[in-house]
Amino acid sequence: MNKDNIITILVSVIASVVISVALATNVTGKNAGAASAANVDQAVEAYLKKNPMIVREALELAAQQEQIEAQKRIAEAYKANIKELNNADNSPFVGPKDAKITIVEFFDFNCGFCKRLAPAMKKVIKANPDVKFVFKPVTFLGSMPIAKAAMAAHEQGKFVEVYEALLTYEGRVDDEAIKKAITNAGLDYEKTKEIMESKKVTDNLNAIAELSQKVEIRGVPTLIINGEPLQAIEEGPIQDAINNLK
Repeated sequence: MNKDNIITILVSVIASVVISVALATNVTGKNAGAASAANVDQAVEAYLKKNPMIVREALELAAQQEQIEAQKRIAEAYKANIKELNNADNSPFVGPKDAKITIVEFFDFNCGFCKRLAPAMKKVIKANPDVKFVFKPVTFLGSMPIAKAAMAAHEQGKFVEVYEALLTYEGRVDDEAIKKAITNAGLDYEKTKEIMESKKVTDNLNAIAELSQKVEIRGVPTLIINGEPLQAIEEGPIQDAINNLK
């Protein structure tokens, strides 16, 4: 919460009290300043005690204004970094590389909401072969081994299979779950473990992490469509957003 925002909102209320006190006070002479200040302090204190909700309302209004400003700033960051967001050189993707419509997903394999989104994404991807979907795994929730496994699968052309298996896995994703997802995708587990620790996988995940900070990704899943925020977790709204751009 920005303290300046709260103060700004309260000032207008307090100012009206100050003006009223000043107009009502007829103190003159050398003690006028001290007396007026005391009257103002008392009046403001009395007003706030009589109207305690004004502080709560000011806090709520400040929070709303701060959220609006943050959303505007983040949207501008998306636009300024749209080429890097849509760039699939260091991120897995499906669909045409030069597609007219690009959806970017920042997600965490340990995120419950990301798991809820996964089935919808699967349906949307299948229904829109002309759309590019770029996947950017972040590791806010201790999911580094899982992200490395998915990126290693990507290096072998099997990202989507492992992505879907791990995000739809019921329960905690442990080493055994990772091994199962990799082998079920038709990959050699030992080879994949080596790729997981490769410099390329590490560099790609670091690049995604740096980009997430640059565009202020503070929660997952975060969807971005053609540089615009897309707040959705169900298939319908995602498909509607795609249709609106076709």
